[in-house]
Amino acid sequence: MIGERLKQARLGAGLSMDALVAKMDHFLTKQAISKYETGQSVPGPEALVRLADALGVKTSYFMRESKVKVELIAYRKHSRLPKAEVGRLKVQITDHLEHFCGLAALFPADENPERRGMVGIPEPRQANSVIDAEKIAKELREDWKIGLDPIENLAETLEDHAVAVLALDADERFDGNAAWATVVGDDQRTIPILVTNAAMPGDRQRLNLAHELGHLAIRQKQAKEDEDIAHRFAAAFLVPDEAAYKELGRSRSRIEFDELLLLKHKYGLSMQAWLRRAKDLGIITPSWYKNTVVGFRKRNWHKREPGKQIAPEQPLRFKQLVLRAMAEGIISRERAEELIPGLVSLNGNEGAMTNAKKVVALPLEDRRKLLEEAAEHAVHEYGTDKELTVFTELDATVDD
Repeated sequence: MIGERLKQARLGAGLSMDALVAKMDHFLTKQAISKYETGQSVPGPEALVRLADALGVKTSYFMRESKVKVELIAYRKHSRLPKAEVGRLKVQITDHLEHFCGLAALFPADENPERRGMVGIPEPRQANSVIDAEKIAKELREDWKIGLDPIENLAETLEDHAVAVLALDADERFDGNAAWATVVGDDQRTIPILVTNAAMPGDRQRLNLAHELGHLAIRQKQAKEDEDIAHRFAAAFLVPDEAAYKELGRSRSRIEFDELLLLKHKYGLSMQAWLRRAKDLGIITPSWYKNTVVGFRKRNWHKREPGKQIAPEQPLRFKQLVLRAMAEGIISRERAEELIPGLVSLNGNEGAMTNAKKVVALPLEDRRKLLEEAAEHAVHEYGTDKELTVFTELDATVDD
């Protein structure tokens, strides 16, 4: 058990064995760490304490048997990430799910989607074409009773249907991933997981979450083919064909950029994704689509689209579980702060001034994070009340 957990903590810290040896000032050798991880020997008390300090975990971490096994199933960005970063992300996901499942087990009825009148993700279905992907996306919206309206908060919708959503601080090359987590033990069950990069803009985050949802809802085949099908599923899930026809009509010679910007904020889907959706549905011609994409690239809009950016969505279910467990006296405030760094809440008769002092007392990075979250919340709340920037019409067929 200790060896497996030691390796998990090392990978989670993004350290090679050599790097761990250096961080411990060569208190242990690489050979010794290797033997610990493979179970050939067991670290003594002093070595265990030093390993815990170097890896940023408590010594109890090494003694706790892992009850969650995570299987990453999506291919899309793995080839671009260093092996060490992939390992670190997998450990982060596993650690988060261990905490999540432990807390969810305290409130089993609330975590059962059927008890809340919800349905989860059905068994993966076969998709032999993008048309099949459109159909599966439409059926899932029907199962979840979403209708044709824009999905106001995708992360919340996913969590309501028993999907664990995790936003990680990750390498900029990482967009997202899908996984199944198997919780071992008396109550063995499988949990669908969607992972996204916490730093990406909201419209890109939503498309990636929907894309990874496609990997869970559709049975895997060939990597390249899976990506095309998952992309079509994502677009259809966020904007069903009937909704696209309602907004754009069935045939257009061109689409104005201000129109795309309005649709972006209504559906939380980027202007470029809207263009692709219109092309895939035959609303615009492939040639006009291609020329317009060239126009986007010339203006560097393929990296940052014009206008006000959409704030990323924040998964809330884990935080709600932590706060509920603390409020009901199941876990201590100290434990809650370990699970949610920078936690700030009112206790008993403490007033706003006391709470404000707690914010000031937080480390600088935690205070900055809280301010950024507050700013993102404000953007989301008041963004639709502000006038959208008007852009000069772009004739995509004419070079600058």
